[in-house]
Amino acid sequence: MATHFNDSTRQVLADMGVGLRVDRAASTHLAATTPYFTVSGVIQLTGLYSIITTASGANACSWSVNPTAGTTTSICGNLDIDPALVGDLLGITGVVATAMTYGGAVVGIMQPLIITAGTIDFIAAAASGASSAHLYYLPMSADANVVTA
Repeated sequence: MATHFNDSTRQVLADMGVGLRVDRAASTHLAATTPYFTVSGVIQLTGLYSIITTASGANACSWSVNPTAGTTTSICGNLDIDPALVGDLLGITGVVATAMTYGGAVVGIMQPLIITAGTIDFIAAAASGASSAHLYYLPMSADANVVTA
């Protein structure tokens, strides 16, 4: 199938549509709160999803933001990822009280979140399973940046 845009043009269009992308390689879930991304400045979170690379047993998981100054805040409710299969996606809606979703397709962020400097943390109740994580953001301050933690 022919593509209508070269790779660099496709990346610019993606950056304009959903923001800059930061990928975190697959890692084993720890029974802990684990920083996955480090935020500098202020960003608008436009997308956050994971891909299951190793299926998990019973494991209630969620995401939170832990600012350098301010209050740690959950950005989604817990989801037991036990039924998720290798290749399934885990996604958040941006509605902070709503649990993550999983499956072959998930709802993306419907309400972008404004996040200040600190970390974005993955929380797992059990040391079971593994996933990669992928974040999209728009810079909201001159010093805004996101890197893997």
